[in-house]
Amino acid sequence: MRVITQPGPIAPERQEILPVEGQAIKVTLRPDIPLEDAVAEALATAGCDGAWLEFSDAPVAALDYVIPALSPDDEHVAWYSAIHTFGGPGRIERLGMMVGREGTASFLHGHGLWIPEGGEIAMGHILAPRTMLSEPTVAHGTGITGSHFARQADPETNFTLFRPAGAAKEGQDSRHALVRLAPNQDFAHALEQVCTRLGWDGARVHGLGSLIGAWFDDGTILDSIATEFLILDAEVRTEGSAGKGPEITIVGIDGSDIRSGRLCRDQNPVLITAELMLERC
Repeated sequence: MRVITQPGPIAPERQEILPVEGQAIKVTLRPDIPLEDAVAEALATAGCDGAWLEFSDAPVAALDYVIPALSPDDEHVAWYSAIHTFGGPGRIERLGMMVGREGTASFLHGHGLWIPEGGEIAMGHILAPRTMLSEPTVAHGTGITGSHFARQADPETNFTLFRPAGAAKEGQDSRHALVRLAPNQDFAHALEQVCTRLGWDGARVHGLGSLIGAWFDDGTILDSIATEFLILDAEVRTEGSAGKGPEITIVGIDGSDIRSGRLCRDQNPVLITAELMLERC
């Protein structure tokens, strides 16, 4: 399995796990204001401290995004491209968003697929403060109270990243968990280890992150050091079980090369991070 040496010391905890109080939610996002503000407003109304949210087929008045890029220096193993902008209306085909906090303010990390009017489909990391929906849009997912993802410095990668924060749900009846995976561990295998550590038989997994390229179970490969992915469908079992790999969509440094499929096990290490919401099943 490929490994990329990060700029900082290796953190002892490779799987940050926080059982949380979660519930299914459906919220309507207001148009004509920055998407980040619309999401923050909707979650405040719902009484949630954080959430995983998804929506699809939503028209936008404006959308900006970045894709992965090589790092310009030795301080990081990867970086972001210049900003891509629609310059007009378009449509979000699918967007997944982990919503947490930076200090006391709401902060959104989203990956997705979109298409400008008259253009080609693209994928990347959405710049939510610079994006506006043009119609009210219903998003669904899991809202959490009493805990959240918080933006914190990560010395290993030298990035500021989402990490689980807040109160853990007590007892053995937890149904949801926030999970952050550190670099250089196989994505599918790490998910199985998390399920085992939680004491769950299985879990549905929602989230996003980055991999060192991507090896799919049909034999195809995305050969890119830096990538960004969104989970499309994933259900994991405890360590040692024979489950299917997570189904993802992913983009690398060549933004025109967008791949979707199920990942192989033991061949897809995390590059910078994976930010996940697990739901017990």
